[in-house]
Amino acid sequence: MNPISAGPATPETIQRLQADVPAAFAMLAGLQLDIFSHLASGARGPGDVALSLGVAPEPVSRLLHALVLCGLLEHNGSGFANTPEAATFLVRGLPGYIGGMHELLSQLWHADLQTAQSIRTGQPQALHDFAASPEDEMAAMLRGMHPNALASGRDLARLFDFSQCRSVVDIGGGSGGLAAALCQAHPGLRATLFDLPRIVALAVAILAATPGGAGVAFEAGDILAGPPNGLHDAVVMRALVQVLAPADAARAIANAALALRSGGTIHIVGGGILDDDRMGPRQAVFLNLTFLNLYRGGASYTHMQHADWLAAAGCGEVRRVTLPSGAGIVSAVRLG
Repeated sequence: MNPISAGPATPETIQRLQADVPAAFAMLAGLQLDIFSHLASGARGPGDVALSLGVAPEPVSRLLHALVLCGLLEHNGSGFANTPEAATFLVRGLPGYIGGMHELLSQLWHADLQTAQSIRTGQPQALHDFAASPEDEMAAMLRGMHPNALASGRDLARLFDFSQCRSVVDIGGGSGGLAAALCQAHPGLRATLFDLPRIVALAVAILAATPGGAGVAFEAGDILAGPPNGLHDAVVMRALVQVLAPADAARAIANAALALRSGGTIHIVGGGILDDDRMGPRQAVFLNLTFLNLYRGGASYTHMQHADWLAAAGCGEVRRVTLPSGAGIVSAVRLG
């Protein structure tokens, strides 16, 4: 078709993308203020919510109206109330709560604002160093990642059979939420969180308040330097491969495979698992940009890259699952 005959172009896509940004930031503000927990008992007016927060009512009213347009609140004669989705996932203390992710979102979205400058300079402008980041920044990141780690553990327990699994090691597991979720689903399972010493130290308090966390043991170490101690029936690497340069990713997978018994399974979990044509899933494509700002070598890697690294590590029967969120799981079996 001749593009001229199709009529003049309009900035529809540009305007849609521009309009989507304020809604995301309104949600972030709602999470940071814990608005949804304050509405857990039912509809409340702006003045009542503001009194609970200890702030002025007029700014709160603006945010509440915006959250209605976001689809997270409802407005009726009694005031503002959570939608069913917000009531399920954004009320602190409930099993499905994921509102704590706001600490991670704040860091990621701040990093995303640096993309052009990271490309211009060839250097990450929001560099995240697991070994050297300030303690409060690292703790906030772990808390922010914890809800997603728990969700990943539940996904693994639902999609894969761990009933015959006696022990699992969660390599680079951060908060240990994934291991805790597996222990909660399978109370007889022995789980170990293997991570850098400073990460393990921060994870202890998080897991102490997490269902299933009491079943998680701790081992400090660096997967790039060598494998965890002993042999396990399953190894999990969540959100780890994607923060490493290719050579380091291959080394980490090779060392992780050394912690597996023959016939054991390795599960690589993360938002940065790309289709081989690099056009999807959507989450992995956009995370690939975010990683430019955070890591000197991190990237979203394709399914084939993962499969090649796993084969080199002595693993086969590679299987990939893409979750509704766009995150993925690549699993393989230790051969020989």
